[in-house]
Amino acid sequence: MATFNYTVRNLKGELIKGSIDAETQESVVLKLKDMEYFVISIVKMKERISTSKKTISFSFFNRIKTRDLVVFTRQFATLISSGMSLLESLTVLEKQTPNPKFSKIISEVRLYVESGHSLSESMERHTKVFKDIYVSLVRAGEAGGVLDKTMNDLANFLETDEEIKLKIRNKTAYPKFVLGFAAVITVVIIVFLVPTFKGIYDELGAELPMPTKIIIFIGDLFKNIYFYLIMAVVIGGGIFLFKKFTRSARGKYLIDNLKLNIPKFGDLFRKMSLSRFSRHFGILLETGVPILSSLEIAKGVAGNILIDNALEKIKKGISEGENISDPMSKMKVFPAMMVQMIAVGERTGTLDEIVSKIADFYEKEVSNAIDVMITILEPLMLLFVAGIIGLIVISMYLPMFNIYQNM
Repeated sequence: MATFNYTVRNLKGELIKGSIDAETQESVVLKLKDMEYFVISIVKMKERISTSKKTISFSFFNRIKTRDLVVFTRQFATLISSGMSLLESLTVLEKQTPNPKFSKIISEVRLYVESGHSLSESMERHTKVFKDIYVSLVRAGEAGGVLDKTMNDLANFLETDEEIKLKIRNKTAYPKFVLGFAAVITVVIIVFLVPTFKGIYDELGAELPMPTKIIIFIGDLFKNIYFYLIMAVVIGGGIFLFKKFTRSARGKYLIDNLKLNIPKFGDLFRKMSLSRFSRHFGILLETGVPILSSLEIAKGVAGNILIDNALEKIKKGISEGENISDPMSKMKVFPAMMVQMIAVGERTGTLDEIVSKIADFYEKEVSNAIDVMITILEPLMLLFVAGIIGLIVISMYLPMFNIYQNM
C-alpha cells in the first residue's frame, strides 16, 4: 500500500485536497471518480508496507465495537446541536476517534459528504458499521430537519441496548464460571484420581459396581488420544451442522418457535424480542418514518422469525386498510396488553409515545426477570457442581465399602 496526495474539485467547483491509501494510482483515480470528484493531480508519497503488515496483524483488536458507534453517535449529536456544520463535526470525530479502522470509515463518509451526497447516503456505503435502521433514521432526520434530535435518540437507543447486553453478560458471568470450574474439576478428578483407585482395586481383586465401572471407563477414554480426536470431530461437525441448520428457513422457524415455548424461559425470550422491536419501531415513528416503512425496517431486529412473519402480516393488513392493532390481535405472539396499548395509541394519535412506553415496560420486565433467574440459577449451579463431584467420589469409594462388608 502507498499514500497518495490528491487535489480535486467537487460538483460545486470547490477545490479539495486530501490523502488516500491505495495500491496503485489507477485505483485512486477510480475511487475519486466514484465520489464524483474531478481529479486535478495525484502524487504518490511513500510506501506503507510495514503499516499494512501491522494492520493485518492487529485487525482483530481494531474491530469496530458497539461502544465505538455509541460514542460516535453521542458526540455527533452534541457537535451538531452546538451549531457546528456537518463537515466540521465529521472532521472533529475523524481526528478524535481512537479506533483507526473506524476513523478511516468516518473519513470516507466525510469525503463522500464533501462530494455533495447526503449523510445517510454516505453512511449507507458502510453497512457493516451503519445498519439499515441507523441509516433510515439518519435519512428521516435529514428530511425533517431534526438530525441533531435523531442522532441524540439514536445514541440513547444504542446506549440502552448496550446496557442490556452488558447486564446479561455480567449476570451470566458467575454461572459460566461455575460451569467451567465444574468441568475442570471433573476432568482433573477423572484423569488423576480415578487411575489411583483403579490400581488399588485391581490389586485387591475387588468386584466393581456399575457406577464405578462407568467412571473408570470414562477415565480410560480421557487417557486415549483418539478420544480427543473423535470429540473434536464430533463437536466441530455438530457446530457446523447446527449453524447450517439455524441459517435455513425451517431451522430458524423451529428454533425460534422452541425459544418462545420453553417453560419459564420462553416468556423471557418473548419479552426480549418485543422490547427490541418496540424500541426500534418507536424511534422510527418519532422521526417521521411512515408506519409501513417503519415496520419493514424494524422487521428482523426482534431476532425471532415468528415475530418477523407476524409483522409481514400486519403490513399486509395495514395496506388493506386495517389498523395495526386489528391484525396484531389475531396473533398469539403479541400479548393482549401490548395490543390494547397500541390500539389506544392509534385512537389518540400518540402511537410513537405508546410504543416507546411499551419498550420501556418490556426492558424493565426483562431486567427483573434476568435478576430473578440468575438468583435462582446460582444455587442450582452450586448444587449441580457438588452433585457431579459427589457422584464421582461416591462411585470410587463404593468398592471399598463392599470390601469392608465382606471382611
